[in-house]
Amino acid sequence: MKRTFAVILIFAVMLFSGCGRPEAKVTPPFFKVVDMETGGVVYMLGTMHVGTENAVYSDKVYAALDESDVLAVEVDLQEFEVNTAELAAAMQIMMLQDCTAEEYIGEDYAEIRDWFIEKGLYTIAYDCYIPAVWSNMQSSKLAEDAGYKSEFGTDRMLLTYAKKHKKEIYEIETAAEQYQLNANEGRELQIYMLLETVRTDYDVQIQQMKDLYSAWASGDIPALEDMLSADEPPEELAEQYEQFCFEMYENRQRKMANYVIDSLKNGEKAFVAVGAMHYAAAPDILDFLEDAGYHAETAY
Repeated sequence: MKRTFAVILIFAVMLFSGCGRPEAKVTPPFFKVVDMETGGVVYMLGTMHVGTENAVYSDKVYAALDESDVLAVEVDLQEFEVNTAELAAAMQIMMLQDCTAEEYIGEDYAEIRDWFIEKGLYTIAYDCYIPAVWSNMQSSKLAEDAGYKSEFGTDRMLLTYAKKHKKEIYEIETAAEQYQLNANEGRELQIYMLLETVRTDYDVQIQQMKDLYSAWASGDIPALEDMLSADEPPEELAEQYEQFCFEMYENRQRKMANYVIDSLKNGEKAFVAVGAMHYAAAPDILDFLEDAGYHAETAY
């Protein structure tokens, strides 16, 4: 589970060249919710923040976006990446205060640093940041080596299409809020997750990333659920882990569902694109919608 977190929730830019492949149809989780009283309609697509150039989405996805007035995403990554002030402020959240990474991590620092050097990832700048940043950089490398590229992620594809067709863009969260989630993660849990990554066979991690992408591309929510429950930390970290999961999933999923509910009650037509794991981690978005009296159906 620790490594899956790093893959799905990565905020850094991932680099890989995936050209020249035959087209590959993808059918990620895709739902439609209707409010019969107000006429509100919300489509919900589970996204993957990395992808391949040859991925082809169903025409029904584009038709749903055409029908919608607004595209709601976690964060408008395209705008964030060109806003240097916002990016700098977000990274400031991840910086260590009054100590170095070596002092913060302790006796395991040398092992972690040597692994990063071996992979060609280490720069002295990392020593200014919390372990979660190191994990995100490792996830970037992992995605690259597995064959995926951030510029072909679902959210970017949708943002490009929506802006071209003059749709309103709504950000459910802010980049600062997402970075703060990582910064709030317990120190011991951050170190543990980073160490587990360093100590796990890299080829195994590559296959895990490919399995994750495959589950997403086929809309296999049970497989995503299995990945989330596969590898819990030791008992002494259970409390930190529970708090991390609450903030990373349940709390955010409630906020995402509230946006959907408000849109439906206001009679709006919206397209919501958030990470696919938000439909797998219980209580997921659909659970909150059910509690509010709404039933989501597949949109394919």
